[in-house]
Amino acid sequence: MERKGRVLIVDDERFNITVLSNLLSSYCETLVAKSGEQALRAVHSALPPDLILLDIMMPGMDGYEVCRRLKEDATTRSIPVIFITAMHGVEDEVKGFELGAVDYITKPISPPVVHARVLTHLENVLSRNRIHALNNELTHSLEEQRRAYEELRRTRIELAETQAVAMIMKAFEKFVPKQFLERIAKEGLEHIKPGTVELSTITVMFSDIRSFSKLCESMSPSDIFMLLNGYLGRMQGAIDHNNGFIDKFIGDAIMALFDGDEKTQASNAAQAAIGMQQRLLAYNQERLLSQRDPIAIGIGLHTGPVMMGTLGNESRMDSTVIGDAANLAARLEGLTKYYDARIVISDDVFALLEPGRFLTRPLDRVIVKGKTQSVLIHELFEADPEPLRLRKQELLEPYLLGLEHFFARRWQRGRELFRNCLEIDPGDVVSQIYLERSIQFCSEPPPEDWNGCFAMQYK
Repeated sequence: MERKGRVLIVDDERFNITVLSNLLSSYCETLVAKSGEQALRAVHSALPPDLILLDIMMPGMDGYEVCRRLKEDATTRSIPVIFITAMHGVEDEVKGFELGAVDYITKPISPPVVHARVLTHLENVLSRNRIHALNNELTHSLEEQRRAYEELRRTRIELAETQAVAMIMKAFEKFVPKQFLERIAKEGLEHIKPGTVELSTITVMFSDIRSFSKLCESMSPSDIFMLLNGYLGRMQGAIDHNNGFIDKFIGDAIMALFDGDEKTQASNAAQAAIGMQQRLLAYNQERLLSQRDPIAIGIGLHTGPVMMGTLGNESRMDSTVIGDAANLAARLEGLTKYYDARIVISDDVFALLEPGRFLTRPLDRVIVKGKTQSVLIHELFEADPEPLRLRKQELLEPYLLGLEHFFARRWQRGRELFRNCLEIDPGDVVSQIYLERSIQFCSEPPPEDWNGCFAMQYK
C-alpha cells in the first residue's frame, strides 16, 4: 500500500496545531514543531516531511528565517512550504513567495481552502517523489536503462504513471526475470526493497563449461566474450523453451530455475538439460568448422525448498535464490566430472519424473563436500551422442544387477557384472569406479554398519 504523505505543522500555538492536525489527519500523517529550531531539526530526521505548513510569527526564529534556511540547504530545498499566518499584508505575502514558498494562507483559516491547497501540493510532491524514487533505483542498478530513464525524465509530465511503469518493467526484465519480479515487486518497482523473500519449491539447474580457465588461456578478452555470448545465447534458448528462467550468469556458469507444479518443473528442467546438451553438439560442429576446439559442459539438477528474494541495501540490490537446494544443484554439477556424466540429477528430481520417460541410471549414494546428509544421485544420459547412449542402454541390465550385488555386500559377483559392463563399453567410468570398489572390498570389506555412502572430497 502506498504510504500517506507527511505534513510538518510549525506553529507556537497549541490551538492552531490542533485545528490543522484534525483537518489533515484523514489523508496524511502530521508532524508537529512548536518553534523554528524544532522545525529545522524535524526536516533532518529519519522521517522528513513531504510538505511544511509554516507560521511566520513565532518567538525566536520566525517563519521567514526558517524558510530561507530550508531553501539554502540542498537536502531540504525541494520540500514545499506553505505559509499559514495572521499577517495579511501584500508585502508579507510577496516576501513569502520570494523566499521560495509555494503558497500563502492567511488566518483565520478556511478549512475548505486549507484542505484543497494542501491536498493539491501534497499530491504533486508525492507524484514527484514516486518518479524520483523510480529514477534513483534504476540509476543505481541499470546502466543500460539510462537512456530510458532520461526519456522518462524528459517526458514524465506528458506520460501517465502507468505508461512509465510499463516501460520500466519491460527494460527491467532484461536484468531481473519476470518470475522474480512477480515475487519481489508485487506493488511496483518503486516498492522493491532488500529482504523481500518468498519460500518456494524450485528445481534448480547449474551448468558449467569444463576446463573453461584452460580454454581461456589462449584467448583474448574479446574472444572470450564472443564465446560466452554465443554459448550462453544457445543455452538460454533451451531453458526458455522449457519454461525455465535464468537467475544469473556466473562467468561461464548458468544458474536457472524452474517453478510451478513440482512434477512439471522437474520434467521441464530435465528437458531443458537435454536440450542444452543437444544444442551444444550443434554448436561444437560450428566450432570445428571454424577450427576451434569443442567444449563440454556439466549440468546438475535438484528440486527442493529455497528462499527467492532480494539481497543488499537500498542503493544496491540483487535478486537471488538461497537455500540448500541451490547449493546441492551446484555440487551435483561438479560431480559430472567425477562420473564422466553430462547430466546428474538428485533422487528428488528423479522421483518426480514420469517413470520410463527419460533414459537414466542410478550413479551413487554420496555425501557431497560441505554436507553431512547423503543423497542418491542419477545420471540422465538421454542427451549422450547416439553410440554412447546405445552402449549405456545395452549395459544397463548387468549394471543394475551389479549395483544390487554390490550394495548387498556380494562384491565377487558384482565385480564380474561390472567387468561385463566394461566389455560392452570399456570407457564407462561409472562401471570402472564400481569395479575398483568391488575389488577393494573383496580384500578389505567396509564396517558392518556401512550404508553404501561415499564422501566426496571435492566440489
